[in-house]
Amino acid sequence: MLLTDGEDIDSQATIDNVVSTVGNVGEEDGAAIKLFAIAYGSDANKSILKQMAEPTGGKQYDSDPATINQTCADIATFF
Repeated sequence: MLLTDGEDIDSQATIDNVVSTVGNVGEEDGAAIKLFAIAYGSDANKSILKQMAEPTGGKQYDSDPATINQTCADIATFF
């Protein structure tokens, strides 16, 4: 689970690097990593978060302090 505004100010890895690395982990033995990206804040970059989450079988969520508990409950249904 990734809780972020989606802004990258210091990485050396590209979004494609992250997606390919996370997306390839554990596929053979059923231990694949699913990324659930939670856009936190009104100016969060939801497009980037969706690009990271969906290829892994995860999902991008919008959230704020009032809805974070429901967001976490929704994510728990994947397991």
